[in-house]
Amino acid sequence: MPSRRDRETEKSLERDRSRSPGRAYSLPSGVDPISEKDYFLKSDEFRVWLKDEKGKYFDELSGDRARSYFRKFVKAWNRGKLSKTLYSGVNLSAQSATNQTAYKWSFGPGVSSEALRAVREEVGSATYGRDLKSQATSSSKGANRVHGPTLPSASDLVLAREAASEYQAAERDYKRKRDRTEAKERVEDMVGPKPVGREAMLEKKRARRENDKNFREKGDDGFEADESTLLGGGDSFRDHIARRDAARKRFEEKRNADKGDKNSSTQERATAIREKDKATMDMFQQLAKQRFG
Repeated sequence: MPSRRDRETEKSLERDRSRSPGRAYSLPSGVDPISEKDYFLKSDEFRVWLKDEKGKYFDELSGDRARSYFRKFVKAWNRGKLSKTLYSGVNLSAQSATNQTAYKWSFGPGVSSEALRAVREEVGSATYGRDLKSQATSSSKGANRVHGPTLPSASDLVLAREAASEYQAAERDYKRKRDRTEAKERVEDMVGPKPVGREAMLEKKRARRENDKNFREKGDDGFEADESTLLGGGDSFRDHIARRDAARKRFEEKRNADKGDKNSSTQERATAIREKDKATMDMFQQLAKQRFG
């Protein structure tokens, strides 16, 4: 099932075809049209076009703004409006770092051009894994020589980081499982393996029979206690019982008194309502007699 982005890409291409029906754009030989799905594949060319044509740097744009500019880049690519250098391929490692970002380095007034060039070559070598001086020499000698594989694209770097993260997570899980297994083996070496299944059930039965046997063998030698110890006794206990009964009795008397007051007040209200209704009916009867005889 096509995604929303694929549907939007198809609609964009259909709008372009509807605006100029029958018009075909010519691309350089060996160059194929691209779509928004080639965002990572054409990231190097997109960065150069963004700086040269729009005066913007990729690292200063948000994700939505970068996607919006890439749609314009796709249209310009498919219409053959870009320079031949973009269609032939771009290698950002061969460009100066100042052309890839808006940040400007500042050095002291006493730094010579030779020192700056040496620093630039050292940074380029550490960044791209090669010597810029030797790279320039080899490129001038063998301009027609077939180049080797280019640097990994942004999408390749993302996939590499994800793969490394997954590998580290799997390594941690394996280490935890191995540590648990080793700890379990050490415990079994000290106390022996824990019985399981039928052996464990028989072990429980033997322990229960042993406990019952010990209890029976105690007989009269077991714990004995008099009635005062089991049920309580002494003056303090009787006083506590007496106070509890007195408090319970006071509570019952108060509840009955409150209940009686509540019933009497309810009866008084009911009597008042009946008397009021009777007076109202008597008044209506007198009015009826005066009016109708």
